[in-house]
Amino acid sequence: MHRSLYDAFCQTASEQADKVAWIVPEVHSTRTIRWSELKQNVDRLALWLAKNGLQVSDRVVNLEPNSEHWAMLDLACSALGAIHSPIDPRWHDQQIAWAIESLEPQAVFSCCRMGLSSRNSMPIAQALQQATVLPQGATVRQWQDSVCSNQTATILWTSGTSANPKGVMLSHGNLLTNGMAKLDAMPQSPQDVRLNLLPFAHAYARTCELTAWLLSGHAMACAPSAQRLIEIAKIVRPTLINAVPSAYDYWLQLAQSHRNHLEASGSLRSFFGGSIRQLASGGAAIRNSIREQFAAESLPIFQGYGLTEASPVVCSNRAPREHAGRTLPAVLDGVGMPVEGVEVRIDSGQRLWVRGPGLMQGYWHDEQATELRVRDGWLDTGDTASTDVADSSSPTEQPQSIRLSGRADDLQVLCNGHKFAPLVLEQLIEQIDPVAQCVVVGADRRRPMAILCLKPDSRIPESMLLEQIQRVLANQPDHLKIAQLVVCHEPWTPENGLRHWKGGVNRKEIARRFAPQ
Repeated sequence: MHRSLYDAFCQTASEQADKVAWIVPEVHSTRTIRWSELKQNVDRLALWLAKNGLQVSDRVVNLEPNSEHWAMLDLACSALGAIHSPIDPRWHDQQIAWAIESLEPQAVFSCCRMGLSSRNSMPIAQALQQATVLPQGATVRQWQDSVCSNQTATILWTSGTSANPKGVMLSHGNLLTNGMAKLDAMPQSPQDVRLNLLPFAHAYARTCELTAWLLSGHAMACAPSAQRLIEIAKIVRPTLINAVPSAYDYWLQLAQSHRNHLEASGSLRSFFGGSIRQLASGGAAIRNSIREQFAAESLPIFQGYGLTEASPVVCSNRAPREHAGRTLPAVLDGVGMPVEGVEVRIDSGQRLWVRGPGLMQGYWHDEQATELRVRDGWLDTGDTASTDVADSSSPTEQPQSIRLSGRADDLQVLCNGHKFAPLVLEQLIEQIDPVAQCVVVGADRRRPMAILCLKPDSRIPESMLLEQIQRVLANQPDHLKIAQLVVCHEPWTPENGLRHWKGGVNRKEIARRFAPQ
C-alpha cells in the first residue's frame, strides 16, 4: 500500500504521464492538463509552500470551489505532511470564522472571501504563479518516503446545520484504503472521464471522486452546478458522474421538459454526453421512482452509504466486475454490502456500528465527542438498520446487504407510546407522483402528520393527496396512518435551511417551521 496520497500520485503520474489528468472547460472548448504537467505543478507548489514555512502537521485552510488548483493544493500538502482542511465556501461567514479560529492554520487560500484578507489569504492560482522552481529529485523522493500512512492528511467538516460543525481527522491510510474499497465495488480505469459536481470539501466527493481519480488514473473535469454539468457533459462526454438525489431529480425534470430534444438525439443517455458508464448517488436516500426512470433507459444509479467518520464509504452497490476469472453481475439492492475491509454489526436496538481501516482518527480538539462516538474500536453511525442474508440456511456474521431504516435520533414516539422510524413512511409517500419530498412527524401526536414539498407546477387538492397517501400506507398499522397533511409551497434548499448541503432534508428545521403545535 502507498505511504501517502502524494506517494500514490507519484506512481499514477509516472504510469500515465502523457495521458490527460484534468479537463478544464472553457467557452465552447476545453483545455487539458497531462499527468506529467500536473505533477510538475504539484511539486512546484509544494516547494513554494515549504519555502514559506509550511511544516509537517501544519494546517492549511482552503475555501475555494473544486478545480484543478484545489487538487494541486491537496497533493502539495500531502507531499509535505501538512494537513489540508478544506471548508465548503457556501458556509456562513460566522461558521467559517469559527472553523479557522479552531484550526490556527499556517495558510489560508481563498479566491472569493474578501473578508479573510486580514489573514493573508490568497488564491491558489496566485501561489502557483509564484511557484516557479521545481524541486530536485532527492527532495521529491524524501517527500515520498517521509510521510506515513497513519499521519493526518485532512480535516473534513461535518455539515454543522444545527450546531458548530465537527472536524473529522482522516489519515492518508484512511483515505487510500477507503478509496481502494470503493474501486473494488465500482471499478474504474484510465480510460474513464469523470465529471465532478459534488464539493471536494465533503467526504463523499473527497474519496469516491478525488481519491478514486488519483488511484485509477483517469481524467477529471468539474462542473460548478447541476445545470452547467449538462452543458459541460456535451463537451467532455463523461463516463462517470456522482451526485446526490436532488440533482438526479432536477436532471430528470429537465430532461422531461426537453423531451422533444431527447427524442431527436436518442435517449436520456445523450443528455449526459452519450458515454455514461456509471451513475452513482449518495449523501441521502434516493427515491425508487428516480432510479426506475433512469434504469428504464439503461442508466442504473448505483447507491452507497457512508459517513465522514468512516472516510466515508461503509456500503456500496456493485458494478459488473471481473473476479476470479468470471464476470460478476451488478448488485443494485438497497445501499449494498459493506465494502472491502469494513465490518458492521447491528445491536439489539437496531443501531448500526462500523469498524475498519477507514475509521477516523477522531474529532479535531474534541476528545469527549470522539469517546462518545467510538467505543472499543466500533463507530456508532447513529443510523438504524436491518440486514438481508443471501443464504438463510447458513447465516454469516457479515451481512450480505444493509437496509437503512433512518437515523436513531429521528425515531418518533407517538403519545400512545408507539415508536416508528419515519423514513419507512416517507419513502412510501414519495412514490406518489406530485410529491418531491416528505417529512413525517409523530412526536407527541396520536397519529403522524406528513409535511410535503411538491414538484414544481403541481396542482392537486390536499384532500386528493391525503387519499393517495392513505392508499400507499394501506398495509401499515392504524396508528401509523397519516392523520394530518401540511403542504409547503417553497422549495427545500440549502439556502433557506430546509436541506443540508449534501442533499438530505433538514427534518428538524422543517418540523419546527411547518408542523403546527
